[in-house]
Amino acid sequence: MTGVNGGSRAYSSPLRRRMARETRAAVLRAAHDLFVRQGYGATTVEQVAAAAGVSKPTVFTAVGNKPTLLKVVRDVAMAGDDEPVALNDRPTADAVRAEPDQDRAVTLAAAAIIGVSRRYAAVDAVLRGAAASGEEGLRELWEAAEAQRLVGARMWMTTLAAKRTPPAGFDLDAAVDELWLYMAPDQYARLTSRGWDDARIEAWFAGRVRHLLRGSAP
Repeated sequence: MTGVNGGSRAYSSPLRRRMARETRAAVLRAAHDLFVRQGYGATTVEQVAAAAGVSKPTVFTAVGNKPTLLKVVRDVAMAGDDEPVALNDRPTADAVRAEPDQDRAVTLAAAAIIGVSRRYAAVDAVLRGAAASGEEGLRELWEAAEAQRLVGARMWMTTLAAKRTPPAGFDLDAAVDELWLYMAPDQYARLTSRGWDDARIEAWFAGRVRHLLRGSAP
């Protein structure tokens, strides 16, 4: 009997974990769609639960309260999945670091960064609007997102600049600040609103990065 019971527990534990992951994914999809469609303020946990086909307590258990929902939706949109792996530790960043040719590395970095913007731009607009409400936690989340992008810009620019001897007058700090600006998701949103596709945006972005690496005057 002990063996039978042990087998049942061994089977049910992975099943429960799989069901929990599926429930969490459903909640996050529902929250993402509602936040993007109607904004943070107009979205309720009850609506998220209904859209996900779960109870309100299940939303809290699977993800958390409404601010936590927005934070996790933001994280998933940036990363592309719900895995606890930082963007700088993912294969796309590893590929840029491993590429010895600066020009090819810039192309890879542009594809990676614009890929983030494509997933995240709509959520970024939601977060910016939510932060404007004055709620402290949401404002802090917005400020953290801005600071994290600056960290990313420094990582990318430092990595790319190290692949070739920088020209005379190259200002790493100034280049990082400009890259931080170009990486802003609303830049992507504005260009797509003008009919630009991802290939054109990536080419534009890569051109701006190469300009920064040359140390050229604006």
